[in-house]
Amino acid sequence: MDTAVPLLFRFFAYTCFGLVMETIFAIDGIERLVGSKIPRRVPKKYLEGFVSAYMIPLHGLGVLFLLEPVQGLMAPFAWPIRYCAYAVGFTFCEIAWGWILDKTLGFYPWDYYELSRWKICARGYSLWTLVPMWGLIGMVLERYCGLMCHLAPLVAAFYGYPAA
Repeated sequence: MDTAVPLLFRFFAYTCFGLVMETIFAIDGIERLVGSKIPRRVPKKYLEGFVSAYMIPLHGLGVLFLLEPVQGLMAPFAWPIRYCAYAVGFTFCEIAWGWILDKTLGFYPWDYYELSRWKICARGYSLWTLVPMWGLIGMVLERYCGLMCHLAPLVAAFYGYPAA
């Protein structure tokens, strides 16, 4: 139980960050990167975003157990190298998670990528136009992860649990 509260706090923080970013991005950005209109249930003026609960493990566990350790290894490198590593790494994770969901569930939440001429893989598990953005997200997450790692012991202490 010593480390459960800080881990759960960071998992929740990373999941919320990822889902909020996806929702904001889905309002307008994704159509620009896909290069075609995505069918919507309501008019665009309502700024409806969309996100899938299937993304929770990728956002929460992926950042917690993949990005946090890699971030420590990447810290000594200059930002252009880190940017490129994040761009490639996040793209690979998106492709891998899409493939896993596709093979287990028969679909993946962003299967509208298949409509794009910039798709990666025949099924469109990612987009070439997303690669630069993944690098930027990685750079933002460096700072966010640092903040969450700093806050996690304080949250544990606030609730009366040891932070170690």
